[in-house]
Amino acid sequence: MVYSVLKDDQHPRKRSREACYRESKTDRCERKIRKAKLKTRSGLYDWGKWKFSERDYWIHSFADTVPRINYQKTSKAEFIERFESKNVPVVITHATDHWRANTCWNEENFLDKYGSHLFKVGEDDDDTNVYLKMKHFLHYTKTDGCKEDSPLYIFDSGFYKDRRRAKKSRRPSDDEDNNNGRKRRKEDGFSPIELLGDYEVPSYFSDDLFKLTGERRRPPYRWLVMGGARSGTGIHTDPLGTSAWNALLKGHKRWCMFPPGTPKHIIDPPMKPHDHEGVSWFTKVFPKFRLRDDPDSHATLGERLGMIEVLQRPGETIFVPGGWAHVVMNLGMPQIYASRIRLTGFVWPDMTIAVTQNFCSFTNIEYVFLCTRHSRPKLGAKLYRKIHALAQRAPKIYGGVAAKLDMLKYVPQIPPSSDESSSSSSSSSSSESSDEDDAFYTSPHVSK
Repeated sequence: MVYSVLKDDQHPRKRSREACYRESKTDRCERKIRKAKLKTRSGLYDWGKWKFSERDYWIHSFADTVPRINYQKTSKAEFIERFESKNVPVVITHATDHWRANTCWNEENFLDKYGSHLFKVGEDDDDTNVYLKMKHFLHYTKTDGCKEDSPLYIFDSGFYKDRRRAKKSRRPSDDEDNNNGRKRRKEDGFSPIELLGDYEVPSYFSDDLFKLTGERRRPPYRWLVMGGARSGTGIHTDPLGTSAWNALLKGHKRWCMFPPGTPKHIIDPPMKPHDHEGVSWFTKVFPKFRLRDDPDSHATLGERLGMIEVLQRPGETIFVPGGWAHVVMNLGMPQIYASRIRLTGFVWPDMTIAVTQNFCSFTNIEYVFLCTRHSRPKLGAKLYRKIHALAQRAPKIYGGVAAKLDMLKYVPQIPPSSDESSSSSSSSSSSESSDEDDAFYTSPHVSK
């Protein structure tokens, strides 16, 4: 008689236990995903109702007319003269060539290093942040997120913080201690704060005067942006008149931008609460800007308004001047390549990963200061004091800025744009100082 000897990992009881464990692990993951979806959009039950995943949202190459400059061949002075001082958008190439993020920021590395870390994927009805672990988010992007109209995406200003929750104490099994212990120790060796060292602010945007107010005072200003096809932000204007830069490391983004002064009722018409996502805007609002609705003009509505379209590619950094309303959507696979990809087995990189920051520079300080003085008077007062204090010690650098702020002392307040409060980038500061900060700005124009 021949006896077959089964190894421990081949024993049917052990295999069944492992199968149950894997199944329960997947169930827990999907339960947390459903919970996050319910919190972020409590009134939405059918996330695939409009079948947006079956549409092609790619931009035609002839529509992208935004100028492009080479970061390595264009000086900071030239950038300021040609674009920032004129409040004109531009796409910058080769600004990220030397970043570690070029090779480190991908799904595999994020899962390996930060799989158990929490990242913000939205807010609930009470404006409380909603988080998902990176490993759960990546599972979602490869399952339900592929089919949903407007999937969840990471838009996190605190992406560098360690938010891991302490697990409930329990006695681990021998298998978990041996097999999973190494993974836990490996993840414990990495902190999201390392992400800040994977990129650097391009020299064009290094003069951020809001740094003078301190990290606790200034509003959120930098974000990790990560999501699959059709995720993105609805139409909005960045808060406090700040300008922004957005560096794309993976995937493609579609932008549509409108210059300051564009009527809000045209670019942001009344819509249902869940229709303010980027994909809904491109589906329901954007088509009218391609129409020639004026019989006396051969130009389309978008051309008359000064609308700009951009297809942002990996390695490109887009400069968004203050006051420009914009809507952004992450792109997936173009329909024209669908049949080819099915034949070749090529996997299209649907995931987009980017980093973006808002800033106040020597060039846009006047507009930012007026907006801040109205919306955040305490923050504006502190910025005023810091600049004047530095002007005493370094008049050649800060003297001109201090003089500009003095000239604005009697300029009427600039109210924020009507959609600024709903901007995906706007947020209040985490702390407030004493009421004396507002004393400098007490005037008939300020509503308390």
